[in-house]
Order: sequence, then C-alpha cells, then structure tokens
Amino acid sequence: MALVKYCNRAGCRELVPLGVKYCKAHTLVKAAEDKERHKAYDMYHRNQEAKAFYNSTEWQYVREAVLARDNHIDIYLYITEGRAVPASTVHHITELSEDYAKRCDMDNLVSVSEATHSMIGKAYNDSRRKKNMQDILRECLREYKKRLALVGV
Repeated sequence: MALVKYCNRAGCRELVPLGVKYCKAHTLVKAAEDKERHKAYDMYHRNQEAKAFYNSTEWQYVREAVLARDNHIDIYLYITEGRAVPASTVHHITELSEDYAKRCDMDNLVSVSEATHSMIGKAYNDSRRKKNMQDILRECLREYKKRLALVGV
C-alpha cells in the first residue's frame, strides 16, 4: 500500500499520496485562488517596467550568457562553501529599482540556486543586511572571475 497523508487544505480529511499537497477538489480551488492573488499583485504592486524587462528577449539572452559564464553553478555557494551546486537563477546585485541602467551589466549579475536566491532576498528585505550582502556577492563574483583567469578559461 502506498503511503498517504491528509490533504493540506484546512479541515479536509481526504487522503492523498505522499508528495501530493491537495486532493483533486482542492487542487482546483487552490489554482483559482492563486490566479486571483497573482492578478491582484500584478495590478496593484508589481513593477510593470521590471515585468516587461524580465519577459523580454534581451533578458533571456543576458540570463543565458551569465549562466554560461558561471558554468551554471551557484557562485555564492562555490566561493563561500566550496560546493558546486547547480544554478537556475540569475540575480541582480544592484536591483532594477535601484539602478535600471545596470539591468544587463554582466558585472551586476550572478548565477545562484533557488535556495541561495531566497536567502539573498531575505537579506535584501533587511536594509541593514542588504548592503553587506551586495558587497559579499560582488566579492564572490570577483573571486570567481579571478579563479577562472588562473585556469585560463
């Protein structure tokens, strides 16, 4: 017998396979709620200039170039912990809202994993830690480029 658990919806007693969050009924409800929440966020909160940029061909090319430059590894973890973790995200060290002109500056972009990106986002939300995190990311990028130059890449 497969392992099962209760649906994540509060009060629902429907059993679902382990690894599945919601029963069939609540999967549809959750999707509809998420769609409404995203629609409201887009309308009232999201920076439309940034959204247009992230949907652009320009960003897709720059993003791929940064991932290739960084060999698709999380530069922060590689430099700080010596671990080679696959990168799936390209992070702006200086955010678009701070300096839109740096949006495609390769020296302002660093490849990171989703977990590292979340950790960086938490640091950026604290004004006291943001500047320090930006300095660390710039130093990680400098160190990575220095190591690449040493091996002749």
